[in-house]
Amino acid sequence: MGNENAEQIIVTRSVSETMGLGRSIARSLKSGSIVAMDGPLGSGKTVLVRGMVDELGGNTALVGSPTFGLVHEYPISGDRRLVHMDCYRMSSREDLDSIGWSGFAGEEDSITVVEWADRISGALPENVVRVLAGHVAQDSRAFEIQGVKIQAESSSSSPGEMP
Repeated sequence: MGNENAEQIIVTRSVSETMGLGRSIARSLKSGSIVAMDGPLGSGKTVLVRGMVDELGGNTALVGSPTFGLVHEYPISGDRRLVHMDCYRMSSREDLDSIGWSGFAGEEDSITVVEWADRISGALPENVVRVLAGHVAQDSRAFEIQGVKIQAESSSSSPGEMP
């Protein structure tokens, strides 16, 4: 097993490849895991979550951006849930408390995925999986991943450089 803290950069060239990367990340997660994601709008964060939900036995048709609902819960295998949250409009611990953060983050029945995680960095434990998403071209995205060792699903997903 390689160094899980080493940074990996994986470039995807389609929605399908981005979903495949999400499935690969999901295979590395355990119950209680927290994935902290950052990156501009349209950089593939929600598509990555759709791949995670798919790999974990959930219904991908339910996956959407949590921008307006702040928190979406998706049932996944093993009587667990993937909690997908958006912290763009959050600025304090009180904001997190108001959405029930302590009831799911790090809990054994949950995997928590946080978009705009930089907004709540002080509330995150040290051992989170970090994903920084970026645009490379119209259909290509680069994902800088730290905290898990990922084996890309497709041979066409190759290491690259962040834009």
